[in-house]
Amino acid sequence: MGEFLKEWLDELVVNRKSIEQSQNQWIDKKLYIRLQETFMAATGLNANIVDSMGRSVTPEQSERSPKFCQLIQESQMGRQRCYQSDLSVTNASIAEEKAMICKCHAGLHDCAVPIQFNQQGLGSFITGQVLLELPTEETVADILNRVADLNLDRGELTKAIYEVPIMPRERLMANTDFITILVDYIIKSLKENEFIRQEAELRHLLREAEMKAVQFKLHPHLLFNTLSLISGQALLENAAATHIIVGQLSKMLRYMLKSYRPMITIREEFEYLDSYVQLQIFRFEDRLTFEVIYEDKELQNCTIPSLSIQILLENAIKHGIEPKEGPCQIRIRIDSLGDKLIIEVKDNGVGMNRDKVKRIMQKGGGFDDQLSGIMMVRKRLEYYHGDNFTFNIHSIEGEGTSVTLSCPLTDRN
Repeated sequence: MGEFLKEWLDELVVNRKSIEQSQNQWIDKKLYIRLQETFMAATGLNANIVDSMGRSVTPEQSERSPKFCQLIQESQMGRQRCYQSDLSVTNASIAEEKAMICKCHAGLHDCAVPIQFNQQGLGSFITGQVLLELPTEETVADILNRVADLNLDRGELTKAIYEVPIMPRERLMANTDFITILVDYIIKSLKENEFIRQEAELRHLLREAEMKAVQFKLHPHLLFNTLSLISGQALLENAAATHIIVGQLSKMLRYMLKSYRPMITIREEFEYLDSYVQLQIFRFEDRLTFEVIYEDKELQNCTIPSLSIQILLENAIKHGIEPKEGPCQIRIRIDSLGDKLIIEVKDNGVGMNRDKVKRIMQKGGGFDDQLSGIMMVRKRLEYYHGDNFTFNIHSIEGEGTSVTLSCPLTDRN
């Protein structure tokens, strides 16, 4: 079954890459340009929307910048410093999750409002390039000193400094309320696009699943006749273990072929898992033990996406148990908390470091061969329960891994 799922998911790699590329294009440029132009027309200030790397998403309106900034950006080093300033104020606003006012490399003030979606900082809406008060001789000297190594005309720069817009801090911060309203439109657009993308992706996954299910059911009699032949030959050769293994495999495949449904009860999931577990026990002999703990037997009647526990169990074996020497154990715990069903699959295998756990847990994490099953479990939970589920991994390298998911309790029919 693991190979079946792997084959299915491997065939989706190319399609997934194109989906991820479209995700990266989180820009609805027409909308964002309209918001940028609305803000500039209303305030007279320059504005830009940048991504989390400080790169411009909307067209840079250099002609709207103060003359001083235009002079600075005539230098390649000056342009690079301006870019770094945009990146710094963006990072500050994302880190603090609020509007931030920062000095740019030349001493002018910028303001950024973070654009955050799905707990990720995507970028910011930046405005500013102002002075907070009328420039004094000390202010002018400080600004000129900051840009002295750009070797620009000091007289022209000095004149341009006095033309920089003056905006007190309170008024600049007041503009952030306006920006926040515009950012809300951006977030609304992202949510709508995310919903459309998820629907399209899940429809694609379901179509692929249906196709694979049909393909997998082709000529089942030939498959079982072949397995029966192998099993019979094993008996003739006194290979009792092989006979049992083939029998368990046949039982597992027959169960899957006759009873595939998107949602099944936990009891049905474990009926299927029994054959899979027996095959693994034969494989590892006395080295592997399984334990299933029900905090409440009635939980067996709850429904979950089919194969969810099997995929987590297979991942535990492949990535936790196989690389480890000596006795190993996998424990599956079924519990509830309030109106939530809790399923935990815990092993004492090799474990993982924090970086690997973080990579797996990143929303929408990709199709790495080791993570594809995890991705499928999360995607199906998201499809059936929206945001009303959790999926957590706790792992200590050298000690083992615990994967816990929770989702709404279903009717116990």
